Amino acid sequence: MLYCYFIARSDPEVERLSFRTLSAAGVDFVREQDLVAATRRVPPGTRSTPELMLEYNAVLTAASKRATVLPLRFGSSFRSETTVARLLADRRPELLHALDRLEGKAEMSVRVRLKSEDSANARVAEINETCRPLDSWFEVQENPAGGSILEMAHLIERRSAEEYRQRLEPQAVEVSGPRPPFHFLPQFLRMPVRAERSARRSEASSRAG
Repeated sequence: MLYCYFIARSDPEVERLSFRTLSAAGVDFVREQDLVAATRRVPPGTRSTPELMLEYNAVLTAASKRATVLPLRFGSSFRSETTVARLLADRRPELLHALDRLEGKAEMSVRVRLKSEDSANARVAEINETCRPLDSWFEVQENPAGGSILEMAHLIERRSAEEYRQRLEPQAVEVSGPRPPFHFLPQFLRMPVRAERSARRSEASSRAG
C-alpha cells in the first residue's frame, strides 16, 4: 500500500529534498510524463496516527517551499504504483490546469469567534474586503462554549503573506499559514477515495475490453 502526499510537476530539485518520515525508506516518486506523486510504502491496514499526521505536514511544508504542490488529503492511499500512475495519466489535463492556476499561490487560514449577534456573512464580507484574497472559502461551526466559529481559507500570492497578515492585524482574528492550497484544489483531489475508485473502475473496464 502507498501513502500519497502530493502531486507536482516533475522537478529534480523537489525529488532530491530530504523529507523526514517515520520510515528509513523515505519518500518515493511515481512518475507519469511531466507529473510526479510523492508516496511512501506502508504496511497494508496502516491506520492514521498523530505521528503520521506530523509526518504528512512536514513533507508538505518542505515541498511547498520549493514548488507548487497539490496536496492529497491526509491518509490517502493507493494499492500500487500502477494505480497512482493511472490517476496522473487520466487526470493530467486537470492536474496541469490546477498547477498553473496555483503557481506561486498559498493558502492562509482565518479563525473568528462569533458572538451570538454577529452575522457570519457580514463578517466574511468585512474580512474579505480587508485582505482582498484571490479566492475565498468559509464555513461556520457551532462553538460548544457558546456562539459560533467562523473558519475561512484565503488563496493569496505566497510572496504577499506578510502583507496579508498586516492587513488583518486590526481585526480580532486568528491567522495561520502560508500552507498548501487545500481548499482550492480540484474536487477529485479533495475526495481521495473516489479518485482511487475511479482508477480501479478504469482498470476493470480495460480488463473487460
